[in-house]
Amino acid sequence: MSAPTGLQFEYVSGCLIVRATGSAQFEQRLVFAQAIAEALSRQPVAALLLNLRETVGPTNFMERYQLGELAAHYLPKIPIAVLMREDQTDKELIGRQVARNRGADLEVFLDPAAAEAWLKKYAPPAA
Repeated sequence: MSAPTGLQFEYVSGCLIVRATGSAQFEQRLVFAQAIAEALSRQPVAALLLNLRETVGPTNFMERYQLGELAAHYLPKIPIAVLMREDQTDKELIGRQVARNRGADLEVFLDPAAAEAWLKKYAPPAA
């Protein structure tokens, strides 16, 4: 399966960085979760960084809740950092809470440098 329109995949230091671009449609969230899971099954990594900063969604409680469900269902065995803009989040971080309640290791970041620092702690040591 090739990457759906709106997703860019990059493998860096044993981790996967997925960028959702402005052309990513939030209605495709299930297809996106499946594509990321497939990429991880083809090439396992130590951690995942999902950058949603260029997208329109999620914009409401249910969209954030559904993202948490999808992360827990399709990406349950890998540490996940989700990079978002402040206007994409809520103060309770419901998506993170839903994912964690279902067993996912997920953290939300607003600062790209903090997300990258988090990702580096999971990167395997250089050979």
